[in-house]
Amino acid sequence: MSLMVRQDRCIGCGACDYSCHSQALTKTDEFLGLFEIDPFTCDDCGVCVTKCPENAIVVDERFPVCHGHGCPLQSQRLADTACAIWQQTCPSCGTTMWRERAEHDWSCPKCDAGRKVSCPKTRLLQIGPDQGAARSIVQ
Repeated sequence: MSLMVRQDRCIGCGACDYSCHSQALTKTDEFLGLFEIDPFTCDDCGVCVTKCPENAIVVDERFPVCHGHGCPLQSQRLADTACAIWQQTCPSCGTTMWRERAEHDWSCPKCDAGRKVSCPKTRLLQIGPDQGAARSIVQ
């Protein structure tokens, strides 16, 4: 999650939620209507940033940007590798699945391909035993 909602600025208008194609925004409080961004579904497209009238959606410096700074898929040696961006994760280690351009199936860069590099968000997010119930940020 390279983006986060500043709760002190959010007015709960929902403009961000309506603009999000990956449904990464959820309400945190029904009374106030405040929103937060789910790091497991956010693909860092940034559309919600431009839709927020209060500039409440800001960069979260703790996380790398998908397909941008900090993402290993930006290197030349992994240029032909695609990422499932948290839509498909490895059942064993929880990292997001990758696919070589010539391949048809997604595979885990760690468990299946034996690579030392994988999605950096994996190190920052702690995945619960049922792959999502206990989502929290590792401090």
